[in-house]
Amino acid sequence: MSPASEGRWATLPAGKTWYQLAGPESGPPVVLIHGFSVPSCVWDGTFEHLAEAGFRVLRYDLYGRGRSARPESPQDCDYGLECYVRQLHALVEAIPLRQPLGIVGLSMGGPIAAAFAGRYPQRTRAVALIDPVVAGVPMDWKARLLALPGVGEWVLCFKGRQVLSEGLRHDFYRPERMPSSLPAIYRAFMDEGFFRAIHRSVRMGMLGTHEEAFLALGRALVPVLALWGEHDATVPPQQAEVLRMLVPHVTVEQIPEAGHLPHIEQPERVHPLLSRFLAP
Repeated sequence: MSPASEGRWATLPAGKTWYQLAGPESGPPVVLIHGFSVPSCVWDGTFEHLAEAGFRVLRYDLYGRGRSARPESPQDCDYGLECYVRQLHALVEAIPLRQPLGIVGLSMGGPIAAAFAGRYPQRTRAVALIDPVVAGVPMDWKARLLALPGVGEWVLCFKGRQVLSEGLRHDFYRPERMPSSLPAIYRAFMDEGFFRAIHRSVRMGMLGTHEEAFLALGRALVPVLALWGEHDATVPPQQAEVLRMLVPHVTVEQIPEAGHLPHIEQPERVHPLLSRFLAP
């Protein structure tokens, strides 16, 4: 395995994107797309495992998250699905990664992976989904406040760190399995631009229903694997039935003793499944 880069920035049309590559340059490329708020550090173990397995692995921060730019103009990025598909396409062209991609999308990264594969099937080798947002994230009244103009910004400004940190703990079936360093890394990127991006993503429906994206994935006819934590309280595993209707050829595997982040809680189950599925 070649050592991982320390991280680089690609200058893309909507702003700089931070990314990291690992694994042999000749290996089949795999892209890891993180979810709603925790940036690419959520992939630490998976990134290392796939690189050691011989894949050329790319992970990156979505706009508004982690080290990537926080575009202010909606013309540059409205923090909706279209913006994130454009970001991924521009990034793999800029690096460049020429071979067809294996794409792994976590949570909100699921519809991004699906929409990319639907638009660029010739650039896609396979799509793996981990607890993807298919039919929307169930929200209580507090969460629904985030979508309200003015109110959502106020809540995030004054309570964002607390609300999102509690949400991260909620993502684990057994919170003691959460890596001790993850909360601090997560909070380190919570600046004003991050909260603005989170609010806009909610308003743009990124936690809502993504029927068109998954129908497009179904039409692309690339291999699709979905892994779901048995105890996911963020995106309930019952959404797998909706996914099956939209992508009839999907293979669904339920991961026991895991919540919304099964690749962290049960890596010994998830990583071999990913390695086998993503192999060309």
